[in-house]
Amino acid sequence: MRTFFYVWHTVTKEAGQRPKSQKWGKNPIAEMLTFLDGGIVYMSHVKGKRMLHDGLRYGIAWMALLLVFALSGCGSGQDSLKKVRLQEVTHSIFYAPQYVALSKGYFKDEGLDVELVDGKGGDKVTTALLSGEADIILVGAEMAVFVNAQDPVDPIRVFARLTQRDGSFLVSREPMPNFNWEDLRGKAYLAQRKGGMPDTIAQYVLRKHGLEPGKDIEYLQHIDYANLAPAFVSGTGDIVQLFEPFASQIELEGKGYVVASLGAESGKVLYTSYMTRESTIQKDRDMLVAFTRAIAKGQDFVQKASTEEIYEAIKDQFPEIEKRVLLTIIDRLKEQDVWGHDPTAPQEDYLTSLKLIEEAGHLEKKLPYDQVVDPTIATDAMKRLK
Repeated sequence: MRTFFYVWHTVTKEAGQRPKSQKWGKNPIAEMLTFLDGGIVYMSHVKGKRMLHDGLRYGIAWMALLLVFALSGCGSGQDSLKKVRLQEVTHSIFYAPQYVALSKGYFKDEGLDVELVDGKGGDKVTTALLSGEADIILVGAEMAVFVNAQDPVDPIRVFARLTQRDGSFLVSREPMPNFNWEDLRGKAYLAQRKGGMPDTIAQYVLRKHGLEPGKDIEYLQHIDYANLAPAFVSGTGDIVQLFEPFASQIELEGKGYVVASLGAESGKVLYTSYMTRESTIQKDRDMLVAFTRAIAKGQDFVQKASTEEIYEAIKDQFPEIEKRVLLTIIDRLKEQDVWGHDPTAPQEDYLTSLKLIEEAGHLEKKLPYDQVVDPTIATDAMKRLK
């Protein structure tokens, strides 16, 4: 042992570093302190200089203490992450790229600790954003149009898009192997919340096929989102507009039949998007760029990954849904191309959305693109994407 410390002393004296052959074990800090202290004890013994021994031991102790703080700081990655409060309008497989970003650690790679909350409704998450309870919300882009039309002191802005198409499906009570939209004439249609993008898209698609809601088709909007599927299963309505997992679950249980995709009929729009307050953009732009970059990685993953790989990445978010149902849903959403290929929010898609909102009778005031969308954050995120 003395020979070992003599070698250590000689090498560190000449080279100013520990020997390359020395490796630390499971507790490197403790081993290092013992190692350094032992070396100084032996050095003072062989030289017979007790004062030098005391001075060096105190010096080494201070150096080691500083190193302990430095290493402990590096090891507490969670403490160094910036907390971001994110509220989503609902918890849905429709938002798979976001859950991929969480499970794959893309947010943490960008220095963010994202706290996800299911806000359970567009009005609720928007209120949370305006009141400061959320930093970012994921909701239909129409909410930014409605809020900013009121000229708020601190407007909200869309800064990234997650989905590019409607993700809902029509589920019929009876089989319709050769479905035609004309088959809906005179039927009772259980619709989504009035004023939301799903409602806007449905009205557009129905009119596109010559069906006027409330005239040619009984357009029912008295049931809230959470109770649409149970109401349909219990016998209300002839057809229902549902998001996943409800559409696939009803079909796999033999209680309904998926007959059409609203997203396939409507084309690309500015759909579910990330929003924040203008004040947050001004003071915390770097956080938003980092957040958007993580979302871009999630979007890239779902575009390239297999159905099974996507399932593995998001399954922990939906423990109550069995594997076969999740796989069916992922396949169906991939086939409809609902997820944005990147987080940019094109002006063309915004104008399309605005036109559909107006046709549905929900638009109070037309707002220009730059009063609703800040495209620079997604652009910067894509430029700096690793």
